[in-house]
Amino acid sequence: MTYAEKSVGEFIRELSSASPTPGGGSASAVVGSAAAALIIMDCNLTIGKESYKHVKKNILEIRGRCMKVRNLLLRLADRDARSFEAVMRALSMPRESELQKLKRYEKIQSALKKACEVPLEVMYLCSELQGMANYMADNGNRNSRSDAMVGCILAEAALKGAYENLEVNLESIKDSKFVDEVNRKVAELMRSLPQFVR
Repeated sequence: MTYAEKSVGEFIRELSSASPTPGGGSASAVVGSAAAALIIMDCNLTIGKESYKHVKKNILEIRGRCMKVRNLLLRLADRDARSFEAVMRALSMPRESELQKLKRYEKIQSALKKACEVPLEVMYLCSELQGMANYMADNGNRNSRSDAMVGCILAEAALKGAYENLEVNLESIKDSKFVDEVNRKVAELMRSLPQFVR
């Protein structure tokens, strides 16, 4: 059963367990999905209102994109758990002979690199959500402005959570070119983040 198919209560109970998955990475993706859902709600409360008809086209586009992002983030919550499990499997490989040690090392490094993909994607999606939440806070239904703002706050929290998970993986990766390239992408993303509307 995927996290999208579980109830909120089930997910929270699993998050509270002694199992390492789901962990912070999956939680960040789920929080990002909740951010998208709040923006969608604000869109739904705005579309059809006469006083907002001048921004209806933009808001319909935002709603459509947020629906896709919401679903993507839920799938990423599952992918994060699977990528962590792949790292754990690599760590548990035998290391008695030199050949085993080499194979284990290569498998760990490969799994760690793969594990960087999910948090980086979560960061990109959540930065996009922040921009859409800001637009809705400025242009959407004034009565649901706080929902758009909470969506922006949750997107920021999810982005920061994903960043922490990414950093943990990067610390153990020995390929400096790979690490530098990921750090370059992160720095570029951080520079492009929208300012929060107050």
